[in-house]
Parts: sequence; C-alpha cells; structure tokens
Amino acid sequence: MSAGEAIVSVAGPAMNFVLAIVFTLIYAIIAKFAPMFAISEIGFYVMIIIKYAAIVNVGLGVFNLIPLPPLDGSKIFRNFMSYKVKEWLDRYEQYFYIAFLILWVTGLAGDIISPIISFITDGLFKLIGLIFRVPMI
Repeated sequence: MSAGEAIVSVAGPAMNFVLAIVFTLIYAIIAKFAPMFAISEIGFYVMIIIKYAAIVNVGLGVFNLIPLPPLDGSKIFRNFMSYKVKEWLDRYEQYFYIAFLILWVTGLAGDIISPIISFITDGLFKLIGLIFRVPMI
C-alpha cells in the first residue's frame, strides 16, 4: 500500500467534511439573511433537510475513518504503521471484516461513533453560528 493510496482514501472522508461545512454554511446564510423563510412552514422543513445533510456527511466522514477494513481509515492509517503491524494486519485481515460486520449488525459501531459525530456536528454549528452571529439550532 502506497502513500498515493492513502491520499486517495482521504478524499472520501475529506469530501464528506467539506460537504458538511457547505451545508452548515447554507443553513447559517438562510438563518441570517432570510429569517422569515427559515421560520415559514416550508422553510422549517428546508432547514431540517439542510441540517440533516450536514449531520449525515459528518457521520459518513467519521464512519469512513474507522481503521478497520474495508473502510478508508484502514488504508489511511496503514501508512503510519510499522512493517510488523502491517504484516499482522494482513495475516488477520479476514477477521477484521468479521469484526466490522459484527460492529455494524449489532449497532455497536453507532454507539461508538455517535458521540464523535455529535461532538463534531455541534462544534461545527456553534462555530459557524458564531461567525455569522446567528443562533444555530
């Protein structure tokens, strides 16, 4: 696995985080410059959709950074590991797929990453809310 593969693997989660920032900016711009629309009946639903688009993109970005195969995180962090650790990972890779499936099916993956997603999303909305001087709900 080369550094090039790690860079390509970073692209997916990075794009998710960029999209989360863009959706949060759109949310703030509407709240700041079109507050009557934001509190209208249709605007309320538009704001919810935009907010959840930001949350989903943060979630996808965080999820893809989990360092278990087949996720991008395993390809990214692999370049920072010693040869012995890489060799051990290669030897037991099929078990990591099973571990990933168990985490996914049982919902433990959600229990593990949900607080991280909430922390990042809350921080993002607070930061952009401060920049635009609008309360972000």
